[in-house]
Amino acid sequence: MFMSRVRDAGPSFETAETACLVQQALNGDPAAFECLMLRYERQVVRLAMRFLGTTEDAQDAAQEVFFRAYKYLHRLDLQKPIEPWLMRTTVNVCRNIGRKRQQRLNTFSGSETAAEPATTEFCDPYSGVVEEEERQMLWKALNSLPEKERIAVTLRDIEGMSSEEVCGVLEITEINQRVLLHRGRSRLRQALESEFGRA
Repeated sequence: MFMSRVRDAGPSFETAETACLVQQALNGDPAAFECLMLRYERQVVRLAMRFLGTTEDAQDAAQEVFFRAYKYLHRLDLQKPIEPWLMRTTVNVCRNIGRKRQQRLNTFSGSETAAEPATTEFCDPYSGVVEEEERQMLWKALNSLPEKERIAVTLRDIEGMSSEEVCGVLEITEINQRVLLHRGRSRLRQALESEFGRA
């Protein structure tokens, strides 16, 4: 996973290099911010895909993430890595998009479209590993989790972030993260067992 690779490459060097780019961007150098975007765009889009399921939505989310990043760049603590901040912004943007999507579905609550299960909120994390029918069951099970549990499980178990990183992204304590993961994994297991039982 990208955050593991960053750590392996030397977090102090990465942080210092990023801080230099951020400072240049704050001083009015557009090329420096573009360099930051190019460095983290793939990670942001990939995480957005986990929550939104389509390339178009993920790219829209990434645009909003970097717009917010540019707007609030001055708030960054340059002594810390930028990734948790960017990932937290990505999660928040995706949550907003998800809520707007749900509102649109609710508007057409009596229509045939609304009757279809929302299976596109998450990108398939096990593509090529299980059959299509099983992937659909996984999507449905993930979508059945409460929002915070779904995000915690996705970040920890699918994105492979550390517990500390998940806490940083969600801005929660280690204890709260453990509770969310325990509940989320338990609900996910029950949902999958129920789905496979009906298959």
